[in-house]
Amino acid sequence: MTKKLFFLFFALIISAISFSQTIPFGQGYVINGEVLNSFKGFVTLRSYFNDGNERVDTAQIYEGKFVFRSPIKDIVPALLTVNGLREYRIYLEPTTYTIKLDAKNASNFSVKGSPWTDNWYKTTLPLEKEDFDVHLRRLDNWVINNPTHIFCSDIIASFLAYKWDYEELYKTLNTLKKPATQTYFYLKLREREKSLNSIDIGKKAPDFTLKNSNNKNINLYSFLKGKKFVLINFFAFEDRTSMEENDEILKNYKKYSSKGFDVIGISLDEDETIWRKEIKKIKLPWENVFEKGVWQSGIAKKYMVKAIPYNILVDDKGIIIDKNIRIPQLQYKLEELTNTYGYQITGNFTNVDDGDVKLTLLLENGEKKVFNTKIVNGKFQFKGVVPFVCVAQIQLPIHNGDFSFFMENDKITINGSKQEFEKMTIQGSKKNDLYAKVVNQCNNSANPLQCLMDDVSKNPNTFYAPLVISSYLAPYLKDNELIDVVSQLNGEAKKMYQYNLLKQYVEDLQKKDKIGEKVINFSLPNKDGIDVDLYSYIKDKSYVLIDFWASWCVPCRRESKYLVEAYNKYAKNGFSILGVSLDKDRTKWLKAINDDGLIWENVSDLLQWNSIVVKLFHLESIPQNIVVDSSGNIVARNLRGNNLIDFLDQIYLK
Repeated sequence: MTKKLFFLFFALIISAISFSQTIPFGQGYVINGEVLNSFKGFVTLRSYFNDGNERVDTAQIYEGKFVFRSPIKDIVPALLTVNGLREYRIYLEPTTYTIKLDAKNASNFSVKGSPWTDNWYKTTLPLEKEDFDVHLRRLDNWVINNPTHIFCSDIIASFLAYKWDYEELYKTLNTLKKPATQTYFYLKLREREKSLNSIDIGKKAPDFTLKNSNNKNINLYSFLKGKKFVLINFFAFEDRTSMEENDEILKNYKKYSSKGFDVIGISLDEDETIWRKEIKKIKLPWENVFEKGVWQSGIAKKYMVKAIPYNILVDDKGIIIDKNIRIPQLQYKLEELTNTYGYQITGNFTNVDDGDVKLTLLLENGEKKVFNTKIVNGKFQFKGVVPFVCVAQIQLPIHNGDFSFFMENDKITINGSKQEFEKMTIQGSKKNDLYAKVVNQCNNSANPLQCLMDDVSKNPNTFYAPLVISSYLAPYLKDNELIDVVSQLNGEAKKMYQYNLLKQYVEDLQKKDKIGEKVINFSLPNKDGIDVDLYSYIKDKSYVLIDFWASWCVPCRRESKYLVEAYNKYAKNGFSILGVSLDKDRTKWLKAINDDGLIWENVSDLLQWNSIVVKLFHLESIPQNIVVDSSGNIVARNLRGNNLIDFLDQIYLK
C-alpha cells in the first residue's frame, strides 16, 4: 500500500509540474477546452510529427474544462478524442486555442485561434449541395493543384487512399513536393504504397499458415503444390454477397478442378463458432481457414483486405495472376489460363515516351476490369478473355491520350502517333467497325440526332444501342421519353455495361413517380427493446425521415452530420427522424448512435440484410431514406447532404 501511495504522489507531482509549465509566446500551443454535457472523463490529444512518430497526451475533464500545452515548432496534424470515442481534427501551431466540444452532439464543435485548423476545414468539408463523389473529385484535384501543401498527404490518407490501387497511389505521391513530402502522413502513405506493391499483379502472394475447421495447419505455399492456379477467397458466412459469390465459385470449381484449379477460403467472420457451424452445414469442397480479428487479423492486414468478398488468383508458384476478380469473369479468366481463346490488343504509337498504359474493360452487369502494362519504344500489348462484346478504354501516358472502342475476343491492331493522335487507326474489331459506320452515317445526315433515334428504335437489340442513348440522345430526351426508349432495349443491348447505367438511372426516375403513395408500416425494437410502430411514431409529427443505415456503412456515417443539422433546425417544427439500422452487432450500433449524436428514435432487429425492412422496401444498398408526412404519404426519397436541408427549407420556410 505504501509503494502504491508513493507512486501516486510522484505522478501527481509530475502532473502538477507539467501543468504549471509556461511556454514563451510564439514557441508552443495552449489548448483551452470546454466539454458540454459531460461532467467527467478524459480528452486525448494524439499528435502526428513529421518524422513519423506519434505522441499521445491525456487531460482530465474537470468541471467541464481541459487544458493542453506544449512547445512546438512545426505545423502538426492532431486528433482530439473525448472519452476514447469521438475524434476531432485540429492542426497544432504556436497559438492559443479555444475549443468547445459537445459530448452528446458530435456536430457541435468549434475551434478558435488556429488559422491552420480553419484552413483545413475550409479545404476539406463538402461544399453546399456537393455529393460524396463530387467531394472526392474536388479533393483529388486540390491535391494535384497544390503539390507542395502539407495538407496533401493528410487529404489522401483521410479521404482518397482507401479506394486507390498501387499505381494510383504511386503516381499521386510522386507529384508531391517539399514540404508536402515532409509530413507524417506522407511517410505512412509511402509505407502503404510498398504494401500495395507487394500484393500487386506479378508479385508473389504473401505466405500464411492458418488452421482449418479440423484444426489442421494449412500453409499457402504447401497448398499450391500439384495445382496450376488457386483462388484465395476472403469471405464471411455472415455476408450475403460472399455467400452468393461462393455459389458461383463452386460452379467454376466443379468445371476446372480437373484442370488444376483449386480454392482456399479465408473466413473473416467475427464468431469462430458460427464459421465452424456453417462449414459443417454447407460442406464446401475446398479448404477453409479462419483467423480471429476480422479486419485487424494478421491475414487481413497482410493482404490489405478492406471489404469482402475479395479474392486473389495465384499460380502454382504463388505469383499473383489477378485480384478482386468478379464473378462471372472468373470463368473467362480460367478459360484464358487453359489457353482456350481470348483477345489480343497490339498498339504501335510513334513519338510516345516509355511509360504506363491502362486498359479498362466495361463488362456486363456494370462490371469494370482494369489492366496495366508498359509502352516501350511506342509498342504495347494486352491479352485476355472477355465474356461478351464490351467497350475497351485505353489510356496512354500522354496528355489527352484516352480513346475507346468496341471489341470481342479479337486480334486488334492500333496504330497512331502523338502528333496526329486523332488520326489513329483501330483494325480487327468488326463490332467497332459497325458502330463507327452507324455514327458516321448519322453525322452526315440532315438530322443526326433523329437518325440515331431512328436506328435505336429499329435496332433495340444491338450492342451499341445503350451507348448511342447515353452518349448522344439522353441529354435531349424528356424523362418519359428516355424511360420509354430504354424499356425497348433487349437482347445484346441488355448485356452491355452502358445498359446497366441507363437502367439504374431510369429506376431512379421511376422512384420519383412513386411519390405520394403510402409508406409500408413496420414495427421494430428500439435500443431499449421497446417496439416502435412506424404509423404510431409519425402520427403526431409534421414530417418524418426514415433513414436506413448501419454503423459499418461509411457513406451512411458521412450523412450523419446532415441529419443532425436537419433535426436541430426543424425539430421544433414537428420534423423528426426514425433511424432504421441494418446492424448485427448491438454494441457497435449503440456506439455509432452515441458517436454521431443521433438523438432521435433508432430501431433495429439486428439481422443485417435479413432484416424485415430489407424485404419490405427492397433494399439493395444503403444509405437510403424516405420522407413521409403524418399520414404516412411519401413526399420525397433519398435526399442526400444539403438536399435534405433545402427540401425542409422549402416546406417550413415557404
